[in-house]
Amino acid sequence: MTLVDDRGRLGGQLNLVDAFAVVVVLLLIPLAFAAYLLFRTPLPKLSTVTPASLVEGHDQRIELAGTNLRPFMRVTLNSVPAKSFLIGSTTYALVDLPDLKPGIYDVVLYDHVREVDRLPSALTVVPVVTDVELDVVGSFKSPLAGSGFRPKTGDRFPPSGTAIAEVLAADPPTAGDLQLRVGDQTIRVPLAGQQLPATLRVKCHTSRRPDGMVQCLVPGASILDASTVVAPDAVLMLPSSSGAVAFQISSVRAADPAAPGAPGGPGAKEAKSHER
Repeated sequence: MTLVDDRGRLGGQLNLVDAFAVVVVLLLIPLAFAAYLLFRTPLPKLSTVTPASLVEGHDQRIELAGTNLRPFMRVTLNSVPAKSFLIGSTTYALVDLPDLKPGIYDVVLYDHVREVDRLPSALTVVPVVTDVELDVVGSFKSPLAGSGFRPKTGDRFPPSGTAIAEVLAADPPTAGDLQLRVGDQTIRVPLAGQQLPATLRVKCHTSRRPDGMVQCLVPGASILDASTVVAPDAVLMLPSSSGAVAFQISSVRAADPAAPGAPGGPGAKEAKSHER
């Protein structure tokens, strides 16, 4: 039997035209697959959320890092839609958040209505702590400190009612100076008279700044005094029986329940006995 008969059939069964068509199709399949891989739109992918933790508040924003991000996408926090999706490039975008309740949230990325990626438990919202106690180290400043005022462990400001601050430790007087913040630097200016170093337990209330950070504020000595942020170099105006006294902070730390003189800590009972 001839390979190609008089009717153009291959092996007497398959027409040459049909055979050619089969070969073309077999060649086009891998070419089409390669073209799909080359020209298809890659799926977006999320990698990180910054910051990963926020304090409960209003008008907050997070940054998403990833790959193949595109305009007109949207984000939800669990099932709560974000306010906006502002793309910076294919690798990052800014997301304005709605007011979220404290909790842990999945960050979910959508391409129109289709979910394309998810970061489980990527964002934590913590509640605002309204009442905080901090230990501050610093000194009572002259001339107020030089008017016969001598703090001792257990002294409270104000002396009656709810105390803003309480003395945990008091040191002997030293030469007076005042720390002034000039730009990014702090300079020391000598003062006439002496200053009285001390460590105070301060009660403050928290307030969220526009950048999302939380600061702690101490009310002024009177309704005319503005609240003061608890921070190094800040000056607290504390109400006392002889009027407002100035205390400048040199360092701040979390309240130590075991600190000598602290309520319930070592030396607290001795201080109360001494007052009696």
